Amino acid sequence: MNRAFLTAGLLAVAAASQVSALTLTFTDRGTWTSQITGLTNFDGGTQAAGTSLSIANGGLFSTTLQINGYGINLSSPLNLIRANAGPSSTYYNWGTGTIITTQDKTAGNTVFARISFASPVSAFGFNYGAGGCPTYFAGCTPGSAASVTISPGGLASQNITTVANSPLNFWGVVSDSQTFTFADIFINTDTRYLVLDDIAQGSFNAPPPPSETAEPGTLLQIGLAAVLFAFARRKFSSAQSQTA
Repeated sequence: MNRAFLTAGLLAVAAASQVSALTLTFTDRGTWTSQITGLTNFDGGTQAAGTSLSIANGGLFSTTLQINGYGINLSSPLNLIRANAGPSSTYYNWGTGTIITTQDKTAGNTVFARISFASPVSAFGFNYGAGGCPTYFAGCTPGSAASVTISPGGLASQNITTVANSPLNFWGVVSDSQTFTFADIFINTDTRYLVLDDIAQGSFNAPPPPSETAEPGTLLQIGLAAVLFAFARRKFSSAQSQTA
């Protein structure tokens, strides 16, 4: 019984010590950026206005990351497209210049882009949207609502419905308890494709612990430690009296 009590107490102390761990997600780029140091940004590269370029798998990268397009599974790569809107390609016009897109999602496939980081990062974020037409050749404009799933390695997937006819959305994450090496972003709505832009990464500038008021987790640790110490001291005293 005593051993069980001590084990339970130690586990509680260990659990309480994790209270300070932070993994936070953001939908506002400015707020996310304010948490980051060593920020680097990949804007997709140079593409002449009014043109698009099909980029084979593995061909889109910078010194800090690589972007791949995939189909049905990881063994079925699909080319990405780098595009910049012009008078004859207004459907690429998100107001940000060069964008990166996947191929179209169809009823019979799964389409996603994988962002892989050259080194593990504690913070990353990107702008995203859904291009293409709900019905081909009928009112094809950027921003019509669609379903997107964001699935970073090490975190639970998040299903998001984009807002119709809006600028690109933003998603970002910071953590002081884990790092990230990749993220998969799926387009789930048929006849649509994923749009990515301004993929940024850096280090989470975690706020310092409060200096005046103890956190509830700290108070719990102190209280449990005191109880365990008193219990151990009592047991030690009892053992000494029995051997005297």
